Amino acid sequence: MSTSRRRNGKPASCEPCRKDKVRCDHALPVCTRCRDRGVSTRCYYHPAPLTRAKGRRIFPLAEGVPFDRPPSARNPHSSETSLNPDTSNSGQEISPGRIARTQPLLSGYFGPTSFVSPLTEDVDLGSEGHVLGLEIESAQRVLPPYWVHKISEILLTLNDFGKVEALIREYYALSQSAIIAAPFVLNSLGPVGSMCKESISDHNLADFTSSLTVNIIQNTSEIFEVPSTTQGRDFHTLFTGPAIRLEIIGLICALAGRARYLGLVSNRFDEDQTSRSQYARKMLAASDAALHICKILTPLNDLTIWLLHEILLLSYIVHGDSSPICWKRLGELSTDIFALGLHRDSKTSSDVPEFLLESRRRQFAAAYQLDKSIATFLGRPPRIPWRYADCRMPLDISDEALATDNMVLNYSHDYIDENGWSRNGVVQRSSWIRARFIICTFRDEILEVSLQNVTPEMENMLKNISQRCHLAWDSLPNWLRYSPQCWDQNLHVVVCLMMIISYLAYLYNDFLIQRLIAGKNNPRGNTALLSVSAEILSTVLTLGTQREQMVDLRPDFAWTVLLYGFPSASLLIKALQHQKRTGEPFLYEGSRSALIRNFSVFISHLESIVRPDNANYASFQRASQLFSRIIDEILEPQSILPDSNLGDTSAFEFDPMIEVDGLDLFNNMDFGVAFNQWLF
Repeated sequence: MSTSRRRNGKPASCEPCRKDKVRCDHALPVCTRCRDRGVSTRCYYHPAPLTRAKGRRIFPLAEGVPFDRPPSARNPHSSETSLNPDTSNSGQEISPGRIARTQPLLSGYFGPTSFVSPLTEDVDLGSEGHVLGLEIESAQRVLPPYWVHKISEILLTLNDFGKVEALIREYYALSQSAIIAAPFVLNSLGPVGSMCKESISDHNLADFTSSLTVNIIQNTSEIFEVPSTTQGRDFHTLFTGPAIRLEIIGLICALAGRARYLGLVSNRFDEDQTSRSQYARKMLAASDAALHICKILTPLNDLTIWLLHEILLLSYIVHGDSSPICWKRLGELSTDIFALGLHRDSKTSSDVPEFLLESRRRQFAAAYQLDKSIATFLGRPPRIPWRYADCRMPLDISDEALATDNMVLNYSHDYIDENGWSRNGVVQRSSWIRARFIICTFRDEILEVSLQNVTPEMENMLKNISQRCHLAWDSLPNWLRYSPQCWDQNLHVVVCLMMIISYLAYLYNDFLIQRLIAGKNNPRGNTALLSVSAEILSTVLTLGTQREQMVDLRPDFAWTVLLYGFPSASLLIKALQHQKRTGEPFLYEGSRSALIRNFSVFISHLESIVRPDNANYASFQRASQLFSRIIDEILEPQSILPDSNLGDTSAFEFDPMIEVDGLDLFNNMDFGVAFNQWLF
């Protein structure tokens, strides 16, 4: 069987390539069968075909079917994918999965306490490491055939690119919390769509070694560099078109999967909820595989962070919020953010374009806020502490400003005030990133002391945090602060939704502070705690009255009930029950009857928040029954006794920061569809 062919008039493994010990692009192995059939350009002849594991079959992606992953592929840095510095091109052909690097692998960001700090101050070794000699020796990196197959399967998920493009465009048209600036993604859709139309038309998995697959591998293996002269409007050309990279393909898959699960572009899809779930799982499998391959091929870069962030959000939809997979993904995201140096902003390189610096600030602020919300929900330590970061907040400018020339970013005081807020009163995505980041800096302080005993000194510290949090909220622009009247001011419902979610996060800070001050075992609470709990419950119910206006609000409302509504309602109803049983005063200063009416509405939401086919249906029904029993006991204490079949209601005392795992209600609950495009 012949394994050589000529290209550009040069023989296979030509002498210059052998001499320089680099990959020979003039020749690729080809078998006799493909040569006789006239398809030599699509042939992939494995240099050692008998080394492939027996009994392993590669199946194309199907809806609901995850990627087949052999044990050796679970770790992308296993021995099969390690660098082989002793391997040369002399005397052998190079497969499409074998990449010869033309640049070294750099080590990433090194901080002020690192071993290189005496030599230089904060160093971003992604750009300066070669000066210090801190790099991995250039060598050939081998991408196993398994992952080469996976690239073709990933591409096949984009075969119907028209639907994928429609999903992403509608997502960006509706979402107020998308982190990646719209032009960077939307400008990429055209070139990627053209690529799919030209190269993925025959659905033939056997063409996995096509020129497109090889081109993607070669481009992705190169270090992603952004020249200082790059303009934001041209940024997408660095990873699409002839420079197409795998990171953007995985990113598009992740965005489309999340948008589809939320029911966008419903007129192009089957409305069956199962179909949404299957599509999301398929896209998660594709984007997850893309991330694994990128980790094998290329050093960490901004595109990898984007991809990992979107995979994390999609994972919460598919696996549920309490899944170990999601927790590990959050750890991976925080690790990579530190490795890329996104947490530092005191020493920014003049070689980095301004639009990219601003994009990095948005990314860090969004990841920081996401980390605090998940840490609160799970009662675990945050992974991105603010005390180790000095990244500046992003400016309150539009996404489109990042895609124009750099002069637009030099805003005068006519457009941006001294605190970085827009003077035009326009609500944009960066506005919410800034507002929620500010709120979460106080959440960070609260979480730091959440497990400590509340001494008088600690109580004063908590009160100081509360006071500063109130001042920070009052300092936000008026058009970002929620009021019940916003629903009647002709604002877009998505803007009102972001207002109310930000407001609830702000109130929840005070709830946690007052909960710590009152003491976790105090069923009476105190006046401040009961007051903020009643405000949270009332705000959650206000959101519930709007959910019929938006089909896609149901998942957000379910999460809002879990994180904000349930703990506040539980504390209030237990305080009422304690007052009825002991005769001690009820410390709430508002209307007791109005509070009971709110409980009745909240119970009705618990009964209708999920459908009978939902896995959480039984748990929500049980919770509504318990709340109903307590309300009955409060209103008719002489005739209503707790139902022994429902168990002791004290089991539902909810500590939102510590003992989540102790709640019977949540033991078997799948917290699905929580962190979606509105909340994070």
